[in-house]
Amino acid sequence: MRLRRIGTPGKIALTCGLSLATAIVLASLCGLWVIEERITDATGYISTLADETVLVLATADLETASVIAQGLVATPEVRKIEIRRARGLPDIVLKDDDLTRGGEKALMALTRPITPAAGANQMTELSLYFVRPDRWICTILIGLCLLAFAFKVLLIWRAPELLQNLVLRRHLQATRSSSSVSRPRHRRLARILSPTEDAALPQVGTLGGLLESETDMAMLLSVHGKVVDVSPGWLKAGGYRRENVIGRPLHHFISDADRKMVTDRLERLTSSGVSQVGTLKFLARKGETIDIWFAASPVSTPDGQHFTLAIIRQLPEISEAGHPLPPVLTDQLTGLLNRMGFERALTRLLAAGGDEIICILADFDRFKLVIDHHGYETSEEVLRAFVSRLSAALDPVSLSARLGGDEFAFVIKGPNARTLAENFAAAIHYATYRPVLVRTHSVTVNIRVGIAIAPLHANTSETLMRNATIAVSAQKATGRQGTTWFQPAMLADTRKRAEIQADIQRGIEDNLFEPRFQPIISLASGRLVGFESLMRLSHPQKGVIMPNEFIAIAEETEQIGPAGRQFLAKALAGLRQISRHCENEQLNMSVNLSPNQLNPAMIDFVGDKLEAFGISPSRLTIEITEAVFIDDSDRIRESLLKLRALGCRLALDDFGTGYSSLSYLSRLQADIIKIDQSFTRNLTDPDQAVASRARRLIEGIAAISISMGCVLVAEGVENNEQARQVQAIGVQLGQGYLYARPMTLAQTVAWIRSS
Repeated sequence: MRLRRIGTPGKIALTCGLSLATAIVLASLCGLWVIEERITDATGYISTLADETVLVLATADLETASVIAQGLVATPEVRKIEIRRARGLPDIVLKDDDLTRGGEKALMALTRPITPAAGANQMTELSLYFVRPDRWICTILIGLCLLAFAFKVLLIWRAPELLQNLVLRRHLQATRSSSSVSRPRHRRLARILSPTEDAALPQVGTLGGLLESETDMAMLLSVHGKVVDVSPGWLKAGGYRRENVIGRPLHHFISDADRKMVTDRLERLTSSGVSQVGTLKFLARKGETIDIWFAASPVSTPDGQHFTLAIIRQLPEISEAGHPLPPVLTDQLTGLLNRMGFERALTRLLAAGGDEIICILADFDRFKLVIDHHGYETSEEVLRAFVSRLSAALDPVSLSARLGGDEFAFVIKGPNARTLAENFAAAIHYATYRPVLVRTHSVTVNIRVGIAIAPLHANTSETLMRNATIAVSAQKATGRQGTTWFQPAMLADTRKRAEIQADIQRGIEDNLFEPRFQPIISLASGRLVGFESLMRLSHPQKGVIMPNEFIAIAEETEQIGPAGRQFLAKALAGLRQISRHCENEQLNMSVNLSPNQLNPAMIDFVGDKLEAFGISPSRLTIEITEAVFIDDSDRIRESLLKLRALGCRLALDDFGTGYSSLSYLSRLQADIIKIDQSFTRNLTDPDQAVASRARRLIEGIAAISISMGCVLVAEGVENNEQARQVQAIGVQLGQGYLYARPMTLAQTVAWIRSS
């Protein structure tokens, strides 16, 4: 065939055609590369899911396996699941309702063998079927790539004829029209949540039938850890009525020992979106506990609300001596036993009798700071490093467990168990002596150890672990790193602590927390400038309980929040009343906030109450101690910034008693420095060396504070000589028994009238 010369329009058309074909080829290749990456990611996720599932199926019975299969099929990734059993037994096969025969043939499959535990149902193999990501788009892209390449070759070799061929031109137009790919229709597996018109909490629809099941245990939680909905099977297992469950915090249904672990897991799930799996003791309505396994995952509504869905199953009992512990009773992070596995194994050891059994409990001190500063990943590496360092000393140890969070337990049994326990406790401390290096971080941790002996101190695993925990608490009370052996006398302290905790709770419920007002006086003029408001618990039978008896316990039990809010509201109301009696709207008031109270919600509460009582924020001083900086975190820094923005003043209390007060002073940018009362009282000590040293310390504090523009308050002023000396040094304000003891609101008003 003779080729004719191509004119200018033909050259333009040919160039455009070649460019279009090249662009289609490149775009198709890029699309294929992206799809291949998605296939790799999907396969990796399914592989991990299969590996974790076979561990659970190894100890599961047929009913539990069916529940797990339903949960997996309800996920967006898995379309079909097969659990094959021993020959002669029917397999478990579940698939999506909307999966067609043709679609089933196109699924990708991943199979894992199951190694069943002794006595478990003989399940031998698990297969998960999933959609090859963008499989049909991949086919279209390959077709487009081949078609564009052929078109390019054809343009080069038969350009004149192609340019003049109307039929081919129409064909190309049709090809372009048919090559426009519409957006794929995404399949919705199930309507998870839908908001109601007459309730603040959304009602649950269906998720593979789990939340409507009469047998399966499932629950839905809000981001704040409150129950949104539960399955009838959950209610049946716990013996609860739905109206007594919905809206209550999750920790009401969990044993005390597991609450901290669950709180940490929910925080991690919320912050990272990573599903959490573990074991815990579920509290039934009649008081008994049920050992359960849980898997919690984040879910969302179409309108952007976020929740946590937990699938739960009861764990099998282990009663036969020598029965192997199932994988679900081990800690995934460290490879040690988890709490439930440890308790069951310890029960078997105690039942066997014989030699003394020693339980050693190790608890990291203020480990939450490591999490706040460095994150969960680094904190987990610290725990792994601790176990690794301790591995060489584990030879005499019969049981080793991570009970949850930063708490570990060990058991030593034998005729010389006490000596071995002493040596092992020393090894625990040595394992935390050196900082742990995690990438670029150097993390220093402290650990407290408590030890209890069976049968001397206990005959059951529960009592033995409780007594070891009491010993740890006794060691923590010393404020030092070390080891404490349980003593029966410690039970009295534990009962006293429980009694105080009950008093605090009663104070919260019956509105018994009250302020006491102590005047702050200008040393130069003797004029009243304000008050410090001090917390008291006014018990109807015990009388006034001082803060040194309950503050530490309230902080540890997180009761300080509601107690502090109750106290602050009364203190601000008292300031307004005092100001009216004095006809002085310039009087200020200071209150002390602990590190646990420094959170954005508390600062918002402060702002709301100041506005409600019509008090300017500049009249309120928030006193903090160096403990705030020891617990330094994003939460505390944000709270201090919010206090500044609100207009409140900041005071550093008990200044000079800490080991690095000057560095804290520069970081805080305090408005007021309160000199600790021990320095003020020592000014008039009969020992001249003590008095001289106290004076030099106050002079140094005054020089630094005044140069930084801070107002100085001397606490503990008890006589005129102390007042004269601190004023001569440069202190502006005084507070102490010389002026008045802390007084009730009525006493304060009477004191003002008589002054």
